[in-house]
Amino acid sequence: ARQDRLPNVMAHENDPDLGGCQFSRMFEVTPQELIAGGLYKDLAKSCFPGRHRKVSLVLLAKSLGATPARSRAELLSGSIAERGSLAGRSLGGLSRVFAEMSSRSSAEAR
Repeated sequence: ARQDRLPNVMAHENDPDLGGCQFSRMFEVTPQELIAGGLYKDLAKSCFPGRHRKVSLVLLAKSLGATPARSRAELLSGSIAERGSLAGRSLGGLSRVFAEMSSRSSAEAR
């Protein structure tokens, strides 16, 4: 991954119950040539226990490219999807299916 210059995201587990350790331990066990080569240039994302756990995981997910979830209604309506994209075609198709189902059930109720 480093040779291909792919992004490198590191997570550091702090919770001892999950095998975590102090971050300084990483410098003790990492080969010096990797440290000198910039392995720790970008900060590792710390994963803390307890009430900080969810925030830690959200920050880690953002580092990996995650984006905020959209509401179910927005996704089904296709209002946020681009029609030319695969996601847009899929979501647009779903909203047409749901609209058709809805109009059928309305007609059946009459």
